[in-house]
Amino acid sequence: MSASSPSPVPAAETESGALSPRALAMRQRLMQAGAELLGEVGIERISTNLVAARAGVTPPVFYRHFKDKYDLLAALGEDLMLRQNTVLAAWLEGHGDKGFDGLIQAHYQFLLSSIQVTATQPGAVWIMRALRAVPSLSSVRTQSHELVTDRIMEVILSLLPNANPAELRLRTRIAVEAGYSIIELALEDPDQSPEALCHGLTAMWQGGLRNGLEQA
Repeated sequence: MSASSPSPVPAAETESGALSPRALAMRQRLMQAGAELLGEVGIERISTNLVAARAGVTPPVFYRHFKDKYDLLAALGEDLMLRQNTVLAAWLEGHGDKGFDGLIQAHYQFLLSSIQVTATQPGAVWIMRALRAVPSLSSVRTQSHELVTDRIMEVILSLLPNANPAELRLRTRIAVEAGYSIIELALEDPDQSPEALCHGLTAMWQGGLRNGLEQA
């Protein structure tokens, strides 16, 4: 944000501290405009003025909800991660009682559903790229990935109580990073088959996650 940009003004809130319905609707409107533009012009060219114009509002309205374009990108990243994490929760809650093999066998559908959910978000690939490329946004990505790792590890450790926790967390963290890479690859390369990608990574989970993991 340039020195001449207006100072951010807090969006209208209710007495409980939550955004009012009107303020929430405007915030969502700006986020939708930002997501669409991100997919059209990329990280560098997107600006607060472009987002405001796409949303049909003035720049001061934008600054009531976001400090700058990076604050908007962070919000888009958090929203995307939340969407993806609902699929994660459904996988763990729906298959966590079926044993390790049952959980991993369902990993294919979990990963494919994650790709499908991500694809419904305008500018999803660019949002994921922004979370990797912009230093100020990296915490959004890493915190979410750490949370995902912890949730998966908690379930797997209950199924493999003799597993070495440190080794399990390391392998799970690597697998989580691979999963997000698969999602991005499936969306940005039309020559790749999402089904084949998901089958490939699930086979890696089945063959490598458990092997040599359990303590004597």
